[in-house]
Amino acid sequence: MPSFAGGGRPHATLRPAAADRLVRRPFRSAAEIVLAVALLLLGCAAGITADSKKQYWATSLAGAVDEGILQGLYAAAERGETGWLDIDPKNPIPPLRPGINLIFYHVGGNCYIGDDCDRFPASEPTGDRWSDSERAIDLGRPATRDIVVQDLLEMIERADEIAPEGAVIGVHLDNVHRLAAPGLAGMFNEFLAAVEAARLQGRISRSRRVGYVAKNNPEGFLRALELQLLETLPLYQINENPSLNQAGALDGSSRIAQEMGRRCGFPVFLKAFGSDLAYTVEPGDERILVSEQMAREMAQLPDISGVAWSADEARYHPSLFVQGAPVGSTRGTSGRLCGD
Repeated sequence: MPSFAGGGRPHATLRPAAADRLVRRPFRSAAEIVLAVALLLLGCAAGITADSKKQYWATSLAGAVDEGILQGLYAAAERGETGWLDIDPKNPIPPLRPGINLIFYHVGGNCYIGDDCDRFPASEPTGDRWSDSERAIDLGRPATRDIVVQDLLEMIERADEIAPEGAVIGVHLDNVHRLAAPGLAGMFNEFLAAVEAARLQGRISRSRRVGYVAKNNPEGFLRALELQLLETLPLYQINENPSLNQAGALDGSSRIAQEMGRRCGFPVFLKAFGSDLAYTVEPGDERILVSEQMAREMAQLPDISGVAWSADEARYHPSLFVQGAPVGSTRGTSGRLCGD
């Protein structure tokens, strides 16, 4: 599995490709040598490595991906950036081009009321806005987890058949917020072990890179990584419902996700909704909701790889994606997946 690393900052002016061109062709003068060294040192100081790449996250779980965002994905892939197409496989799958990684969504710790929930040993009301269509299941229960892992394997087999050669494929498992660090590690370690068993059976290509997405619960994921419970880094982190306060600071949960991106070196994407409350203004208690402009500001913060914005959480259909900081590829010391 690839291990991604961050550290690039939006304010850095170095273009690694420019330095790369200088060091790959013969130098014409001593001045060019000095310039090349200066560019490389600047890159190190800014945290940008030669393999640092911008990330582009095209997603929709409520139908087809917005055409504007989809075209942005294609353009990013053509520029050599890392592209992620993160969708519910029940919806139409757009054309897959080289350079685009494919991620399939699964409802995870919930099930859909009806035949889906009937497959599980037990389920209970979610107690939230999704209670009309979903019920909660216990991913800590082995029999329940086995069913979900089998679902995920079937998704991976399908993705392996249709994804471009060389593309990473993975799963976006939702509703894992009820799991603590050991439960998260058990879920994803078991999934990846099942993937390896399927490889041996010839069900998944031996050369295909397979992974998982860390969805919400950044506290649990960070703890699982600190305790070295997870055997493999997530492909990226999604943190939903981010907000900025009046001072322009991220909410606590998003800051933890941001810190995990810095320490562990994988992309962090924020999923913002225009229906979320950012803050209230006293004394009139005016409600300030998360705006498109706030999403743009979030994307400029260090170690945030991008921000997607939708008008309303009831429909997970982003109409805006703003790229953020580039991400590279380093690991922590002493064999750890994350640095300090």
